[in-house]
Amino acid sequence: MNRQQLKDVRTVLAPMAGYTDGAFRLLCSEYGCDLTVTEMVSSKALVMGNTNTLRLLKVFQGSAPTFVQIFGHEPEVMADSIQLDELAHFDGIDVNMGCPVRKIVSNGEGSALLEDISLAGKIVSALRKATDKPLTIKYRVGVDKPDKVCDFTRMCRDNGADGVTVHLRTRKQMYSGTADYTLLEGVMNCAGNMSVFANGDIVDVASCNKALSYGVQGVSVGRGALGRPCVFSEITNKPYSWEMADIYRTIARQWELTTQYTPERVAVNEIKKHVAFYLKGIRHAKNTVVKVSQAKSASEIFAALDEFFKEYL
Repeated sequence: MNRQQLKDVRTVLAPMAGYTDGAFRLLCSEYGCDLTVTEMVSSKALVMGNTNTLRLLKVFQGSAPTFVQIFGHEPEVMADSIQLDELAHFDGIDVNMGCPVRKIVSNGEGSALLEDISLAGKIVSALRKATDKPLTIKYRVGVDKPDKVCDFTRMCRDNGADGVTVHLRTRKQMYSGTADYTLLEGVMNCAGNMSVFANGDIVDVASCNKALSYGVQGVSVGRGALGRPCVFSEITNKPYSWEMADIYRTIARQWELTTQYTPERVAVNEIKKHVAFYLKGIRHAKNTVVKVSQAKSASEIFAALDEFFKEYL
């Protein structure tokens, strides 16, 4: 993907720590997602050669174009990180300036940058000089009130970003309350030629259309995709099947993919989180979710799933 091709993107899988690994990104790609983004990766850890970050960088053949999401607070370190060989296979760079988690904010990273627009601008400018790949920035609308969104959008535009993803909540809201789509009016007024993607509470066709009505180029789907990668087919009106048998096969496929690059003991805990979302809202699934959460091995997980899904397979 080149910088101009970013204009063709309509649906994005938002980065979510602990969830949007290579396996899940591939599944969302197969259901029609245009662009996926990795879990956020520390630029400093990359530059220092921290091998714990490598698992986050797995991209399967057949995945949609994939951006790596980095975070940090040192412009030079961040610029150096995106030139590493380990990131050469990514189609673009996304920068996290919206994470509200305390340990990230206390280090001057993530949404802490909402309070230092000058430093944020230096980061975007340094990254722009360091790469010809598409460069996008993800941020929130403010700290405790939505008063940063226009200034931050202009900062991204003026320092060379190709696109922005705006999470329409404040840092104080974390993931509670509702996303305020009306704030997109201000974003669109100062975005210039940048691609704009709306993020927050995009869970179905109705919420997608509501965001698109403000003139944004596309939507970034986060929690709305957990347990339902088919949401990308739904909102783009592409044919898909999501019957009980499809859910079981998707879980099994995600497990198989995850174990290709993750030790089994780690993969067991990873798949547990996803199973809870796959079975959310399904009648009589509660006991199965509990059994899976208490399982110590893959065989125990799939014994519980096989029992629950047996009449559908």
